[in-house]
This record gives sequence, C-alpha cells and structure tokens, in this order.
Amino acid sequence: MKYIDYNNMKEFYTIEEVCRLFELDKQELRRYSIQYEIEPQEDQYGNWGFRKILVRKLHNHIYKEQKATGESTGYRDRKRSDPWG
Repeated sequence: MKYIDYNNMKEFYTIEEVCRLFELDKQELRRYSIQYEIEPQEDQYGNWGFRKILVRKLHNHIYKEQKATGESTGYRDRKRSDPWG
C-alpha cells in the first residue's frame, strides 16, 4: 500500500478512484470494504464511493494488515517481485 497524503484529499472518491488510489482491483477493494465494515455510500449525484474519512480509515486498515503480513498488492510491488511481469 502506497503512502497517501491525507491533508490533500478530496471530500469524496468514487469506487474507481479508490481502486486507482490504493492500486487495487474492485474485488480486492470490495473484500477489504466488507472485512472492515466500511461500506460505499452514494453521493448527491448518484455516484457510489467513499467520503474522505472512510477512505482514510480503509487505507489505514489495509496498510496495517499488509505491513503485518508482509504482503502488498500494489502494482509497483508486483513489478519489483517479478521482473518479467
């Protein structure tokens, strides 16, 4: 999980934006969302995603889990572990 500057975040992120921000696919994000009971919400325009506080909370949980297990699912980390990937 990469570093995210919490001070410069938007107020709302769509599910697709969170996937790009966390470098996860939708299935991984969904699994973490269910695991940590942080559900997406609908904004006033009908977009599904997460408010800033929920993105921060989810990021923190995923970061701690990956750090504890020594795993990372980010694209950059996969490139480092597999030079032919």
